[in-house]
Amino acid sequence: MGYILTATPYMWLALVLSFLLAFSWRIFPLSGGYGFNLEPTLTWLFFTDLVAHWVLPFLSLFLVMFGGWAIGMRNMIIYELESDYSRYLEVLGAPQSLVRKYAFRNAMLPQITGLALQLGVIIGGQLVTEIVFSYPGLGHLVFAAIQSADYFLLQGIFLFIIVGVLVANFIVDIVYVIVDPRVRVSMTGGTA
Repeated sequence: MGYILTATPYMWLALVLSFLLAFSWRIFPLSGGYGFNLEPTLTWLFFTDLVAHWVLPFLSLFLVMFGGWAIGMRNMIIYELESDYSRYLEVLGAPQSLVRKYAFRNAMLPQITGLALQLGVIIGGQLVTEIVFSYPGLGHLVFAAIQSADYFLLQGIFLFIIVGVLVANFIVDIVYVIVDPRVRVSMTGGTA
């Protein structure tokens, strides 16, 4: 299933989700950022309507990203379980749960790095997804700025996106220090 989700283009998955969940089953609204009959206010009704309109664009982006993450995680766990240290632990008689714990922790490290790299790809898919759902987000604003040749707006949007991706990468680097003890030891000047 992960291979299918990874190979699926964002816009095609957005069309399928909108047809199934919005048009056929009427679970979520079909388009827009909030209902046409609502006025933007700080009320619970408006907030729930915002979330209902947000779910389908988020779901189409998340499913494609999650498919790639699941495939990568599966492959990394298989690689770690077949590595030398896993076999060495098994020979020493370590419980299988301990071997899997170490394999999972070591398989998680490349996935954290991949998440940081995947953020830029998600921004690219956001443009087409927001056009499919007529969602008034940054992707829709980029499209409107391109149509009207508003280069200053495009520069501001790209600056905002670049700063957002840099902050997210910084947060991922902090998480990497927390998850990987070798990085903590090397930061303090000790030996691993």
